[in-house]
Amino acid sequence: MRKEIQILQKLMKEQQVDFYYVPSEDDHNSEYVAPHFQCRAFLSGFTGSAGTLLVTQKEAFLWTDGRYFLQAQEQLKDSGITLMRMGCKGVPTIEQWLLENGWENMVLGYDGRTMNARREKQLLQQISSRYPVSERIHLDFVGTVWEQEETRPQLDFHPVVEWPLCYAGESGESKCERLRSYLKEKKVTAYVVTELSEIAWLLNLRGTDVECSPVFLSYLLVTPEELRLYASLSAFPEELAENLKNIGVRLYDYHSFYEDLHNYEGRLWADAATVNAWVYHKVVKSGGESVPSPIPLWKAVKNETEIDGERQAHIRDGVAMVNFLYWLKHRETDSSGCLLDEEGKAVTEISAAQHLEEERMRQENYMGPSFAPIVAVGEHGAIVHYSATKESNAELTENTFVLMDTGGQYLEGTTDVTRTVVLGKVTPRMKELYTAVLAGNLELMNALFAKGARGENLDILARTPLWRKGYDYNHGTGHGVGCYLNVHEGPVSIRSHIYDDGRNSAVFAPGMITSDEPGVYVSGEFGIRLENMLVCVEREKTDYQEFLGFEPLTMVPWDRDAILPEQMSEEQKVLLNSYQQLVYNNLVPFLEPSVGDWLFEVTRPIH
Repeated sequence: MRKEIQILQKLMKEQQVDFYYVPSEDDHNSEYVAPHFQCRAFLSGFTGSAGTLLVTQKEAFLWTDGRYFLQAQEQLKDSGITLMRMGCKGVPTIEQWLLENGWENMVLGYDGRTMNARREKQLLQQISSRYPVSERIHLDFVGTVWEQEETRPQLDFHPVVEWPLCYAGESGESKCERLRSYLKEKKVTAYVVTELSEIAWLLNLRGTDVECSPVFLSYLLVTPEELRLYASLSAFPEELAENLKNIGVRLYDYHSFYEDLHNYEGRLWADAATVNAWVYHKVVKSGGESVPSPIPLWKAVKNETEIDGERQAHIRDGVAMVNFLYWLKHRETDSSGCLLDEEGKAVTEISAAQHLEEERMRQENYMGPSFAPIVAVGEHGAIVHYSATKESNAELTENTFVLMDTGGQYLEGTTDVTRTVVLGKVTPRMKELYTAVLAGNLELMNALFAKGARGENLDILARTPLWRKGYDYNHGTGHGVGCYLNVHEGPVSIRSHIYDDGRNSAVFAPGMITSDEPGVYVSGEFGIRLENMLVCVEREKTDYQEFLGFEPLTMVPWDRDAILPEQMSEEQKVLLNSYQQLVYNNLVPFLEPSVGDWLFEVTRPIH
């Protein structure tokens, strides 16, 4: 058993805690968290972005989803931690496991600051349906273990900047007034917001406290008198602090939030879906209750300024991607078929990602990656969210696929694009599966649907071409994307199952941006994923219904070398050719002649 787990188990025995629950989130329910908050990764050694660790006094178990099965299997090797593959036959959920292995009056502990309030309620309700359970929410055991090792990264606060109105399309003052009006309508006097992207969007502020996400560590308490923004005081220039003061926002120190909330004497409300258990226990104690935050839906529906900005960002991103693909496709190889760079060195997964990053850095208003890049060659492509390390870093060789899932943050918007590219020659079976994934992507992009549809109504369009061949993929088809914010954003998503709480199953509306990313993964051989960003638009209104559809934002060609035209319908070929022509028209004015000529060739119509 890992020594970190052993120290934790000793603490559990000393304080008579039977089970200790360690989620992946920080105090703000973030998907990607700063190093200081990466408690589950510290304890388990598993570094995937999603997973939950449950520790008993003798054992330890880690639950994660299909994106991370292979990664978790490798990273948990010899750790003593049992991998629980979520969604697989015979694998219980955490609740089911606790029901089967728990007992009456068992003690369940966790750090309530990192436990989502809604998740806590679901967990306790299911367990207590069989027997009483004692909860202890103020146990920062991980912090104690980390302190002993003296290796915990400090919180790192960076400067906060205003996101200009020319990009936002609506002032922070206007957004704050919207929030106040909503709370007044709900008869809410004091409201707590802790989700970082909600605060950044509401106030038109951006930061770099979380890697790849332009947010800053903060809490917001809306009272009748003011909007109390808890953040690093030194991160705000005097002029910005004064501008915030003029719209009723006062700055308070980030570290004083919990004490101030504890001492707050008025009634509080918050959204249990986003705040942590510590905050929500205070809300309940004050006599308040859960009131859904309106910000996620407001944020998801982009205004015209934001949509125009996203189009600009995706064109710049497309230029970077095409320059990179041109470079990749023109590499010479050594005698073993390994791609070589200009210096004659082997091109690897890591060096390829670095080269693509350099292409993005040449683009105007590029602010950095929107998530850690995934460049996976051959069998690594079958690991859905593979991340190359020094140990796993493979050379790019001929006669296989390389899957590249990357994205950028631009002042105008956020991008996320996946392309699977042929290196050398690939087998007919590989082309057959690539063509099926491409067909699914095109069918979803071309969707025409009645107003009121949700993502689960559309998911079948992307999966059907693969289902017909007996294949499927173990992840969602689409996620919402922020505008110069988080690359994964609710409440819209496209997936095959329905969320019980509906929080990530919003009705589509014009202005929402979602990904379109079907894939197929053949363990030990290769992986294929093809991802575009789509914006929801109005199509037509008839006597019977209002219809919506999608327009592509991503401007990157499909790999012509991987397509079997005979396996596509005539309509799919029309969609393919139309998209390829759109990519060429948008990008060629910004490309060097040689790259433009290459793009012309690879986007020629397929018949």
